[in-house]
Amino acid sequence: MSTYSNLAIELIGTGEQDGTWGTTTNVNLGTALEEAIVGTVDQAVTASNLTLTLSNSNATQVARHLRLKLIGSSGGASNLILPSLSGGKNYYIFNASNTAVTVKTASTAGILVPAGKSMSLYQTGVTDGTDYEILEAVDYAASLAIASGVINAATIGATTPSTGAFTTLSATGAVSGAGVTARFATPGPIGNTAPSTGAFTTLAASGAVSGAGVTARFATPGPIGNTSASTGAFTTLAASGAVSGAGFNNFALLNDYSTLVNSTEKITISATNATGTINYDTGTQSVVYYTAAATGDWTINFRDSSGATLNSKMATGEVITVVHLVTLTGAEYRNTVVQVDGSTKTPEWQGGAAPTEGNINSIDSYTYTIIKTGDAAFTVLAALSQYA
Repeated sequence: MSTYSNLAIELIGTGEQDGTWGTTTNVNLGTALEEAIVGTVDQAVTASNLTLTLSNSNATQVARHLRLKLIGSSGGASNLILPSLSGGKNYYIFNASNTAVTVKTASTAGILVPAGKSMSLYQTGVTDGTDYEILEAVDYAASLAIASGVINAATIGATTPSTGAFTTLSATGAVSGAGVTARFATPGPIGNTAPSTGAFTTLAASGAVSGAGVTARFATPGPIGNTSASTGAFTTLAASGAVSGAGFNNFALLNDYSTLVNSTEKITISATNATGTINYDTGTQSVVYYTAAATGDWTINFRDSSGATLNSKMATGEVITVVHLVTLTGAEYRNTVVQVDGSTKTPEWQGGAAPTEGNINSIDSYTYTIIKTGDAAFTVLAALSQYA
């Protein structure tokens, strides 16, 4: 009486199938063994579970094939349930379907084969680890050369940066390792070239920062230009506090007949024709030079800037002097109106009278001294000089 092997190959009993054993043997060799060794078969996937069985017959059977090509669509993730063979069996699973398929036996969790991927799997027997478990057939290679490919969507050997998401570190997560511990932990003194060691310290909003590096180099500074390290502690400066000391007195103050040598002023040189109303922004320049010929008489309006008045920038008892250089050619145009913050002021002209005309073929230099005598109250001294 015939029996059957682990792969459902018919084993003829002694003395049986006289005259027909050759046919049985040919089917065993040409069908059953070839399917198990080199056979490939297409198998359509189905929704939920697709169960393959292997019965005692040497006729062709899907579950006996070495390579199963899964095709079609299951409409969602599904399971391919293989027969539990006591002797185990190798499978190549090529998932050509459009959905992920979990390859398993009825009693095990199995392995997920993504859509479009191929895996080499092994179903264990009853004496090899967990009974009927599905495992990856290969999990180690002593030497492996990869000509091309990707790992987690990043091309192997690519020279351009890969994209993806950084791992989120929780607020209480610990960052460790030689590179962090030795170089990014509590720093040593400023200028120290040796690696620092230790752990990060949480600094509260009101915490004090101290240590040699802070005390010696970031505390209360010494005089400006001092090359030695400063010592001491930071001092809180109130909103109305006075800033003083040798560094400020010696370098920052201009009073008590301080001496100035070759100080420069800011000039704006513009290829502009004098005409109409000219807004003179005293906050950004002390001399304005119009290099294009004037095309008409003009009004000059002194202000700090387009967003601030001169009145808001000057205190009563303060004075500024500014110059407006205007190019004239064949017409005797002149400054006829003077304003401060849009309000007309009658200047006190040098010589006692306002000019009645400009000077042709020259550069006319208008000098204005603006004295603040009260809130929005100004006295303007003006003078015109010809340069030709």
